[in-house]
Amino acid sequence: MVAILTILVFVIVFAVLYRGTENGHVVVLVGAGLVMAVGELAGDYSLRMALDSIYFETLALIFGMSAISSLLARSGVFAVLASSTATHSQGSAMWVLVMMSLVTYGIALITNNLATMAVVLPVTLSVCYRIGLNPVPVVVAEIMAANLGGASTMIGDFANMILASAGRLHFNDFIGGMMVPCLVLLAVTLVFFESKLRDWGPQAAAAHPDVSETGDLLAPQIDQRLLQSGLVIFGLMVAALVLAGKVNVRPGWVALAGGLVALLLGRFRDDEVFFACGGNDLLFFLGLFVLVGALNAAGVLDWLVNWLEVTTTGHAGPRAVLLLWMAAGLTLFVGGGTTAAVFSPVAATLQIDGFGDASWWALALGIMAGSSGALAGSTAGTLVVNQYAWFVKQHPGILESIPEGRDFTHREYMRWGMPLMGLFLGLSTVYVMVLTNYSVSESAWLR
Repeated sequence: MVAILTILVFVIVFAVLYRGTENGHVVVLVGAGLVMAVGELAGDYSLRMALDSIYFETLALIFGMSAISSLLARSGVFAVLASSTATHSQGSAMWVLVMMSLVTYGIALITNNLATMAVVLPVTLSVCYRIGLNPVPVVVAEIMAANLGGASTMIGDFANMILASAGRLHFNDFIGGMMVPCLVLLAVTLVFFESKLRDWGPQAAAAHPDVSETGDLLAPQIDQRLLQSGLVIFGLMVAALVLAGKVNVRPGWVALAGGLVALLLGRFRDDEVFFACGGNDLLFFLGLFVLVGALNAAGVLDWLVNWLEVTTTGHAGPRAVLLLWMAAGLTLFVGGGTTAAVFSPVAATLQIDGFGDASWWALALGIMAGSSGALAGSTAGTLVVNQYAWFVKQHPGILESIPEGRDFTHREYMRWGMPLMGLFLGLSTVYVMVLTNYSVSESAWLR
């Protein structure tokens, strides 16, 4: 009965979130309070158990990386990078798409997808409006690039931060396990768009207030002091993260220290500090961890682990692949952070013979693929939809360059996203199978 009630609360919470709300953290915290009340009454989920279910290291990573990203964004460096790239990419539609995708990927390596798209999207829409270019393929490609960039590193998105804490993984582990396959998938993504957009190009030039008389985008201003402080802090933190595994220091505490320094030097007003350090995200994941802990205490996740092991008895590769596809399917509806929180306890106890990290890379790649298939699964999906709608309202002339029925909507995004999700899953399946088969063969040879 407790398991049924816990699952019901979990489903209701994410049904509310799926319908859209600006206060998602409040909804999740209410859900966490309900499952704790049910658990206390039944004697199955105490306050101590709830505290034990929280990945405090993940919260430290989110806090630290949000503060450092906010400092760098406040300096103007991300906006200048995106603006300069857009300016130098004008004249060729495909060059705009490729260069903006690469910049998006690069920014997403060090900051979460939400912040990445908040910086890149306004620049993209401005340059597409100026040259009369259909912005939809560019925006979709940027979301894909942001997902791939975030998946490439431990600090690139919330899901990887959760996996790092749950799997006791370090910065170098993600570079070795995720960056190469993500770069391959980025190349596949660009080839995919090239093959689908052979007749795509500017339709009609249009004036835009963000464009100077010379035709260049008006570049944002850089705060040199904040930029220098941010780059020094970030450089020192990355160096510390690289060394952390060798000296047995957890990366979360490195990020926490860097974030505290960034807050001290960032000149944030009192009313900006909460958002600068990712306050809403911290509360969301705090509640989410308590919700997932209740599922674990009720035996739901143990049942899932047993089902996976029984279904794939004696087959490490198929077991990891099944985890990959299940993670992608769930991410389509609830997003990558939630999927990581739900499946991390599963991956931690799942037996993948011969290669201990295969379950984590399968899970990370599945989350990345699911995030790319639908806007509901993407961290930045809601933000992109809202910013796009606002821009169109302010500049309706941009619709002249968009074919009828092909405006940026959830349905149009899936027209691009679902085929790419299929490609991502197919290639990721091959990668995971190679990892598990190679590792099993190597282990057998060593014995």
